[in-house]
Amino acid sequence: MTDLTFHSGFIQASEHNAVLHVTLDRADKLNALTVAMYQDLTAAVHHLAGRDDLNALLLTAKGRSYSAGNDIQDFLKADPTSRDNGKLSPAMVLVHALMALDKPVIMAVQGNATGIGTTMLLHADLVIAADNARFHTAFINLGLVPEAGSSLILPALIGRQNAARLLMAGDTLSAEEAERCGLIAYRTEADKLGSEAMALATRLANKSPAAMAMTKQLMRHGHDAIKTQIEKESALFAERMFSEETREIFAGFLKK
Repeated sequence: MTDLTFHSGFIQASEHNAVLHVTLDRADKLNALTVAMYQDLTAAVHHLAGRDDLNALLLTAKGRSYSAGNDIQDFLKADPTSRDNGKLSPAMVLVHALMALDKPVIMAVQGNATGIGTTMLLHADLVIAADNARFHTAFINLGLVPEAGSSLILPALIGRQNAARLLMAGDTLSAEEAERCGLIAYRTEADKLGSEAMALATRLANKSPAAMAMTKQLMRHGHDAIKTQIEKESALFAERMFSEETREIFAGFLKK
């Protein structure tokens, strides 16, 4: 693919009818996301932004789960100085790139969407999920706090009680519940997810690129508040991530 090179070995991309189709391809680890994978995904978003012949992004995943969230090994190996002076993590750099993109973003979810596997969806324009999809943020169970602006976006999007279920109680939402409360736009059978997601992405890619960009810009109200919230979350997330309590939880998680 022209000028788009990946380095993680776990991200694939192809082009179909003006759609850039990007796939998480680490099924044996339930598509847990590493620093290199975040960097590859960010590169794909920037690549799409610069291509006049590509009009939409479709993000899918191979295997039985969409994403197990951030790779816990990466958390344990992280250098505290990497978050000094308010520096954003690679995950939040990706989120900022998605927020700035003037082209539609469609994400297709099957199986478990955990941690950023769920909060990333808040920065898609449309989410389509299989009936077997499950949404779980997991932060509270790991001794962490919300990220990706989820502490601001989720209460506004799905209501405070549902947001508290995800962020405070550590509950899991079924695909039916997620559709009912507005976390996802469409729900389909698992064996139809791939074809219906591509059909949706193609439908959006075939609309006026200029009108689509303007529409996204008009809908972008509140982004400054979200960016501010991400900065607050990131500082607290780093504080918790490097705390003795949370690192003990990580270690116990890996032993399981």
